[in-house]
Amino acid sequence: MEQTQRKDWMSIVLAGFCALAILVFLAGGILALVRGIANLQETGDASLSLLPAFLAIAALILLGALIGRTGWLALRQIQGKPAESAQIPPLSIGKGLVFFGGWILSIVAAAFLNARPTLGWFSLPFYLLAIGLPVYGLIRLGLGGLGSGSKLRAWGTLSAGMTVAPFLSGLIEGLVILIIVVMIAVFMGLDQQRLAALQALAEQLKNVTTQEQILALVMPYLTNPLTLVMGLFLLSVVTPLVEETAKSLPVWAAWRKLESPAQGFALGALSGAGFGLVEGLLVSASPNATWGTTLAVRAASSAMHIITSGLVGWGLGKAAQQKRALPALGGYLLGISIHGIWNACVVIMVYASTLILLSGATPNIVAALVAMSVLCFLGLLILLAPIVLWIINHQLRKSRPAAPAAEFIEPAPMENVVI
Repeated sequence: MEQTQRKDWMSIVLAGFCALAILVFLAGGILALVRGIANLQETGDASLSLLPAFLAIAALILLGALIGRTGWLALRQIQGKPAESAQIPPLSIGKGLVFFGGWILSIVAAAFLNARPTLGWFSLPFYLLAIGLPVYGLIRLGLGGLGSGSKLRAWGTLSAGMTVAPFLSGLIEGLVILIIVVMIAVFMGLDQQRLAALQALAEQLKNVTTQEQILALVMPYLTNPLTLVMGLFLLSVVTPLVEETAKSLPVWAAWRKLESPAQGFALGALSGAGFGLVEGLLVSASPNATWGTTLAVRAASSAMHIITSGLVGWGLGKAAQQKRALPALGGYLLGISIHGIWNACVVIMVYASTLILLSGATPNIVAALVAMSVLCFLGLLILLAPIVLWIINHQLRKSRPAAPAAEFIEPAPMENVVI
């Protein structure tokens, strides 16, 4: 009775959290609409002002619907309805090709419609499909056939990845950036010459009118190697450490109920999928000339989040099974390392591309070679991501214990049967 009561309280808390998250998303949608209307009064162009607002509202509605599903399952648990196990069917080759084709068509349609002001409004459903289809397909590819516990646990993990993990990650990363800014400000204050140069730069930026003038002023700072070092530290060390820790919280919440490393991987991957879905929807809600590329890259980023979070969850599941901390540390190290390498490739490629852009008439051969090499390596990682997910899924399904065979009882001889 006490166990049932404890479970009911957990379900009540989860249902209340889902209701609060939906209200926050509703407030975010209203705020996006108000800001879009305000921008419309300034620009007079609905496609530049209102379309991003409606894309953000559509994204928040989708996220709210997914979290609403979790709240509904929590209410069923409160009402004493029997818990249902989560069954994620494996992804067949045919369905995988359908998802891939639908994803490509969605990106092409969204980019095509966005390039035409009168048709841009029709890009909204294709925007949702371009972000949502790869996430769903990757979930089927990596988690199909793996047990993730009850439906409430699976959907609760997905919802936590969409809400708790992004919120905590943004909060901690913002605090780290604030600390770094304060440290730089203190350092600049101690060096009066640097402080005077920075103040002069700020005054010059107030008077420039063209992008070329802005680039000419900030070029010494953008090309400074310290900029690269700072970017690598923030995005390749701090960000992976914070985000992988935040995404693993739902797996920790199910620590005592983890039945196998496969279940830990499934829950971790679901949390990563929720994180990747939110990140992809919000980052891509501002269409521009390179919108198609942005939508395509978000699928690769979602794959990275699913794999790294799944590996961390696998380590936690292994640690829970063996009652040892080493597998958990190994899972964290592997997930954070992959995440850090991914982000480092992006930082180096952006830095090298900036050097190429600012080189002017004299081409920067070294920067071009670095950018091309990193781009090829990043492309290789993107191509390997679904293959790695399939291999992990295949190995985890093989490692699952087979269901016990039904015991055969030999029938009694007829002569011993009493009629």
